[in-house]
Amino acid sequence: MTRKNFQAMTKQELRAYVLEHRDDQEAFHALTDKLREEPGIEITSTEQMHELIEARLDEADVRDAYKTLEEIAGVGTTPFEDIKKELGI
Repeated sequence: MTRKNFQAMTKQELRAYVLEHRDDQEAFHALTDKLREEPGIEITSTEQMHELIEARLDEADVRDAYKTLEEIAGVGTTPFEDIKKELGI
């Protein structure tokens, strides 16, 4: 088995790897180190780390949803702002 170079991975790549390999403690610690480098983030537990990862993934899902809504609005006749109002966002 080839050893992964976690330091060379981006946060997004490492986050995805950790979510797929939840038992890889080395990867988890490498991701924790990368996230600690971000200003304003203090990680004090494994549970908090998992919550932070999930929150970041949720943010990415929302960005993807907005992009899709913009594409749909561009194709149809309903303005994007009206679609957002209908969805309550």
